[in-house]
Amino acid sequence: MNVSFEGDLIRPLGLVTLYFGYAEFEVDALLDALIGVGLAVDRPTNASLGQKLAAVRDVLSRQQIAEAAELIVIVDEVRPLIDLRNTLVHSSILAGGRVRPSDKARSDMTVTPEQLTRLADAIFTWKERLSATRQLRLMPALQRMDHNGP
Repeated sequence: MNVSFEGDLIRPLGLVTLYFGYAEFEVDALLDALIGVGLAVDRPTNASLGQKLAAVRDVLSRQQIAEAAELIVIVDEVRPLIDLRNTLVHSSILAGGRVRPSDKARSDMTVTPEQLTRLADAIFTWKERLSATRQLRLMPALQRMDHNGP
């Protein structure tokens, strides 16, 4: 994305929120697909994105196929993005991009519109990788297992 927000933090923060919503939708689609092929998924109601990803990781770690391991790698890659998003949305963002986390154990930091835009792009790209791997690699492999055995 090559958009300049000229110091405006609100719009890129909105993109972060929007794209994380898309990512969570994709994780929900993955969980639904795993359930759809008969895998036992411990899916708590009203789970956070992190809890949903833990459920995905748990069920995939029991599958003895390369495609499951491939998707686990993708799932594990998103943790730093979620941590940064959580820090941002549970903080006060002040003038000049100063971020004061609500968790007093964390130090203040500074964020720019460009950093927020990069975070939004990163989560969008991650969501696309997750979706492609789910649809093109994992689900066909799981469906073959269902019909042909392990």
